[in-house]
Amino acid sequence: MATDWVHRSRLSTRHKILWAVGTFGVSLSYEAFIGWAQFFYLDVLHLAPLAMTVGWVVYTVWNMVNDPLAGQLSDRTSTRWGRRIPWIVALALPLGASFAAIWMAPSGLGTGTGGGLWWYFLITICVFDAVFSAITINYVALFPAMYPEQGPRATVAGWRQAFAILGVIVGVTFAKSVADAIGWAMMGVVFGALASAAFLVSLGGSFEPRHTSEASELPFGEAIRRTLAGVTFRWFLVMSTAIEFVLVVLPAVIPLFAKYAFGETDGLRQGLISGVAFVVAIPSFMLWTWAAKKWDTRSSIIAALCVFGVLLLPLGVVATYSQALLAAAGLGIGLAGLLMLREVMLADVIDEDAAMHGVRREGMFFGMHGFVIRAAFAFQGTLIGGMLAITGYDSLLVTQPASVETGLRVLISGVPMIGVLIAVFAAFKYPLFGERLSEVKRATP
Repeated sequence: MATDWVHRSRLSTRHKILWAVGTFGVSLSYEAFIGWAQFFYLDVLHLAPLAMTVGWVVYTVWNMVNDPLAGQLSDRTSTRWGRRIPWIVALALPLGASFAAIWMAPSGLGTGTGGGLWWYFLITICVFDAVFSAITINYVALFPAMYPEQGPRATVAGWRQAFAILGVIVGVTFAKSVADAIGWAMMGVVFGALASAAFLVSLGGSFEPRHTSEASELPFGEAIRRTLAGVTFRWFLVMSTAIEFVLVVLPAVIPLFAKYAFGETDGLRQGLISGVAFVVAIPSFMLWTWAAKKWDTRSSIIAALCVFGVLLLPLGVVATYSQALLAAAGLGIGLAGLLMLREVMLADVIDEDAAMHGVRREGMFFGMHGFVIRAAFAFQGTLIGGMLAITGYDSLLVTQPASVETGLRVLISGVPMIGVLIAVFAAFKYPLFGERLSEVKRATP
């Protein structure tokens, strides 16, 4: 192992925290987007549910090219400042601007498929996603190279997820209350500025070890083929996509669930159902950091999935707002493990590929991972829009049919449980653990 790698992997806590701050920008922008964009366009701007569904499908097609292309460009970049850092510098401010634009739709636009509002929605989310994917892939691609050892990886992953939780709390819990106070457009400006600032701060703790800065020479098609060829990565993708589906369904459904199951229209009280789970997750990171060091990552994430699945069940039968808060708080214990351990596991997968081929290709792995799991994002949008249409939801009605609440209860508990079961199955099939993982660590360049 190269001397500068060992030295830099033991950077001070200050450097680790500075780099981890960037996760606040990732989390704030992404969680505010997935947690409130559908509510904003459906319930505030009255975009037709089926138009929303069509928009997500088109958006998914865009994502099929967006994430892998960003990863390939990152891997093939070669500058005196490294492969990843120049991208972060260039895209920090455009990220904030593109996020703000989502919430600035002009009034008076047509609300059906192909109408003005639909086009504005589609264009702004696609532009935001292009910038978000490029900057996030380059940011997270630094993680495996900077911290190759299991102990530091688990520790830094814990710091990252602490800032991720802070971003979630701000983005999910307070977005609507801030919008109620200053308007949705100004909320977008403020949150976008915070996201941009977080990425700029992260540069203070970023570095690229010399022996990991060699640019990949693989053509785009061959890079994709080689990335998907490994059975380890394929089983990881199945597991991670199922987890991502669960993590995007819940915050997207909760505002509607709070409103139509309990009559909660206050943005802060709606957001608290999601927020309380993330608050409980913060101290729970210590549990999963300990587990990752004591066991291997695979065993730890299986345990986290089982805990999350058991604690998910009460959320579907709660009868009051207080019960919903209590059930969501319990979810935070397992949630911490799901948030933290996936990235440690993906870093192990990247190490395996580097050990086999001699070149680190974090960009393409994170790009393909982003491409595949975004299918979960699009599916949840399609699922929610479809369920609302089937159950008779009409944003212009003061009182929704009882079938709407039933559909929302299925979406908030039964549907995520299916995702948990798929993830557990895939995790058991994931082969990189035990002695095989130890061999990879010894052979990683």
